Amino acid sequence: MTMPDTGSGGTGTREQIRQVRDQVVDQAKSTLRDAKDRAGSSLADGRRQAADQIGNIAGAFHRTGEQLRNDNQERIAGLADSFAGQVEQVAQYLRDADFQTMARDVERLARERPAVVFGAAFAVGVLAARFLKSGSSSEREGNDAWNTDADYGRIRAGGDPAGLGGGDYGRSPMTGGFDASA
Repeated sequence: MTMPDTGSGGTGTREQIRQVRDQVVDQAKSTLRDAKDRAGSSLADGRRQAADQIGNIAGAFHRTGEQLRNDNQERIAGLADSFAGQVEQVAQYLRDADFQTMARDVERLARERPAVVFGAAFAVGVLAARFLKSGSSSEREGNDAWNTDADYGRIRAGGDPAGLGGGDYGRSPMTGGFDASA
């Protein structure tokens, strides 16, 4: 949008508009930079928490190895310690690597071993689905997630036991109910 030049007053107005525009642009850049920093900080905190939890798992495997050694199970204890060492390496990687390094490593792994990446993605998807399913079933069943047979004891209209479908096992075709002779 060009403003008509009305002499020296028009030049001053244009300059004010430029200054306001520059201030708005600078403020927007600053706000975007602050949001990016906060998001990066939140992701880094989550990464550290995940590394700590994975480190705790490694500690549990070490304790299991010690217990197995006390029970004279050296071979299995060695396996537990070996697995604990690998889990500790994953935790240390999460603590030390930044997101750009992790993205590069995942990209390289996807190129070199796509089956591993697809398998891991599938496993994460299955775990996420189970997590989401367990949350919804506990809400639906009044926090009784273990009661999976709750609907099988009720009779639906027409005489079919819930969950058994419309099979004609022992049913009288005339009444729609169960035949006493069956």
